Amino acid sequence: MTDSNAEANDRASPPSGSEAEFDVVRQSDGDSSKLSRRRLLIGTGILAGGLTGAYLGTRSSDSNESTFLLRQGYLRYEVDPIQKESSEMTVREFYNYQRQQTSADPEGDIIRENAASRMFIYDGPVDASLVFLHGSPEVDHGGTAVFSCSGLSRDAGEWALRDDPPAIDDDFESWDGGNQQIKWGWGPHKTDGGAYWGVLDREDFSITITPKTLRGVNAWKFLSGELDSLESHTLSQEKPVQLKPARGRTVKSMNVDIMPNAAENEFDPYASETITVAVEPPPDGGDKSEWIDPDELDPGNYSVNFGSRRYLAGENAAQPQSYFRQDDTLYLRYTTRAANFSLDSAYGYLVSKVGENTYVRGRDTVQPGGFDNVDTEESQLVVTDIHENPEGQDADQLNDEYVAFKNDGDERLDLTGYTIEDAQEATFDIPDGFVLEANETFQLHTGAGDRSQSDLYWGRGRPVWNNDGDVISVIDANGETVLEYTYPRK
Repeated sequence: MTDSNAEANDRASPPSGSEAEFDVVRQSDGDSSKLSRRRLLIGTGILAGGLTGAYLGTRSSDSNESTFLLRQGYLRYEVDPIQKESSEMTVREFYNYQRQQTSADPEGDIIRENAASRMFIYDGPVDASLVFLHGSPEVDHGGTAVFSCSGLSRDAGEWALRDDPPAIDDDFESWDGGNQQIKWGWGPHKTDGGAYWGVLDREDFSITITPKTLRGVNAWKFLSGELDSLESHTLSQEKPVQLKPARGRTVKSMNVDIMPNAAENEFDPYASETITVAVEPPPDGGDKSEWIDPDELDPGNYSVNFGSRRYLAGENAAQPQSYFRQDDTLYLRYTTRAANFSLDSAYGYLVSKVGENTYVRGRDTVQPGGFDNVDTEESQLVVTDIHENPEGQDADQLNDEYVAFKNDGDERLDLTGYTIEDAQEATFDIPDGFVLEANETFQLHTGAGDRSQSDLYWGRGRPVWNNDGDVISVIDANGETVLEYTYPRK
């Protein structure tokens, strides 16, 4: 990347004559993960902390608190800006518009996936931008995205980037009553989008985005978090979303088990029968600050809404016909047809509140009519960081020599029986029962220490990883090499 304004302008077409006002609501699907006999499917990685009265522009780079609350109907999610550690990149430089290819080329895996329409907040050196990015260079068809937007004040910001060659007419229509409609179109192996700078640094705002048309798009997503471990929150393509400052409000997870006594969650979605939903204690090894216990839920004072994602995103839900508690578990009974599932529903959602400022959400798989609609990605262990040469004498900094691993799939990964080796076959045995949840990470330190869910310790008295290069190998319980990572990277 370069700081040259001339080169930045070559990559991104600046605003030309029109401004935009947006109203955005955040929703996340992929952050919900259930820990049970089936899959881990309840809200992983959702931060419990809130930031009261915070300006995004003054948000510290090492903050662990979410700054925004995304809402789609009854579904709420905490979301963080995407930012690079110690980065001074502007949103134009990060978006990295390639004029010759008429496409974006941001760092990381933001567009290295399916044909998605994405939104995210990018935290630049001065304040933040709301970014829209559609399509992918790896998808062999184009698409169209039309959004109606409100809430991006014209007196507090402007379009910092428009993903269009300067010579063509832009897609940003004129203002109409304080709102704006935007039409993006892109071809095979291309992208389209834009970035609106400003507004998000205000103490109070409300941005709403309403999807009008999404063609050639198989998912509408809001991305959140660190660049090397993004959370992807799937939104209903039929309902508006709203984005606001968190201001002390938080979202926590609950461990939901739909039809707890059934081997598979199969049912007739049009039947008048009842369906049981259990709220169980938080999973072992989970961050207790991110989960609620079943006894914290109070169905007598707060609604416990149940249904399909599409139904809840429209602010509709089934209400429990009855509930009871047994063995630290809350059981709720709903009329099946009231939850509004269809044969293409993949998940059932449960949402409620605990007190005035804490929202809770959980989900589990469902198979209406016996159809399994969950398209999960096989769990895969990847290396996200290698710290082979800590400052000072390596032998004195053994706990600062480490390798970071991530479960890059959609399902939990049981690492019992796995081993990690270097090129000289020095071997570390991963402890029995060590489970890595979807999108979660851990570090393997060379020295000694107390094991936790995020840190394992080899217990060696001298360095393992060569400063000038090595091979990191992971072997599964069957003796198969499932990961081989060589550094330095060529």
